[in-house]
Amino acid sequence: MDRENEFLKKYNILKWDEFTELNNDRISVNEKITNKVITKHELLSQFRVELSLLNACKHKIKDELEKTDDVIDTQILVSLCKRITYLFDHMHILFSIEVELLSCYINFCLDNTLCINAEQLDILLDAVSCTGDNQTIWIQLLKLHLKLNNLDKLMKVFHEGVRLLKNNSLPLWKILIRHLKRRRPDMVQTILEEGSIISYENISMEIRPKYLEWCIEFKGIDFTRTQFIKLILLKPACCKLYLTMIAIEYEESDIDVEIIRKLFDATCTLFGSDNIKVWIEYIRFEHIDGSQKLKRSIFNKALWKLETNLKDIFMDEYNNLEREFRSDLGNEVITIDD
Repeated sequence: MDRENEFLKKYNILKWDEFTELNNDRISVNEKITNKVITKHELLSQFRVELSLLNACKHKIKDELEKTDDVIDTQILVSLCKRITYLFDHMHILFSIEVELLSCYINFCLDNTLCINAEQLDILLDAVSCTGDNQTIWIQLLKLHLKLNNLDKLMKVFHEGVRLLKNNSLPLWKILIRHLKRRRPDMVQTILEEGSIISYENISMEIRPKYLEWCIEFKGIDFTRTQFIKLILLKPACCKLYLTMIAIEYEESDIDVEIIRKLFDATCTLFGSDNIKVWIEYIRFEHIDGSQKLKRSIFNKALWKLETNLKDIFMDEYNNLEREFRSDLGNEVITIDD
């Protein structure tokens, strides 16, 4: 307290009467907290006073550092941050906290990560948990813990956010995976595997193809093929997973046409009733790297498999593809009309 008072006086942050009032208010607030007679309004008012004082001190330190090379004691910032955290914690313990105040406090933490640590923020996690499925606040909280760089606390926030957000937690998965790729690549596989089997389809469908892409980048083709076989056993089936595996096989230096053909067959069988793209890409593959004779067979299968309302659209896209082939190869190709 003495060092704080000395700083405030030395740099004229507060006038004498303001300084006296601040100390008196702090004593009063602390006593009321101890006796549990504090009101939410009193806590919030003091919270805002301390926040304003912190910002004033930060600006003064910045100005002084620009004017001199002298060492400036910044311990006051740590002290003020502790007091702000103390007030917030008691607001949560004693009263309900609105989302706007939560967001304000998290922004304060983000702006002052050098003066706080993740160990101080367990009550903040509890406060955010009380908001339930507010996706914006959970994203904000996760980004704070990314910046604080405490892995245990980060993972605790992530899993609690997923538990409460459920199928709305996809942004948390994307943020965490991106972070782990940069900072903890040894943990990426575990998170990708976890996301691949999660019961929320919008998340698992997004992550399974990403897992395959990670596999081919870091584990090689044999491991990737093994994992693909495991992933296709998961329900529901994921079209993007198959297309990703096809793309991976297509990038191999020694392309195995039979493997790719089997993948296309499986893809069209599973998703070909309402997906024109898989048929068009299968035909494109056979034209460029496979068998010209199989193109007619694939075309006929598509007309048989596709839903009635999609057949005319498929015909148009097929004819466009044939015109593309003619243009690229300069060969005469017979267009198939309905």
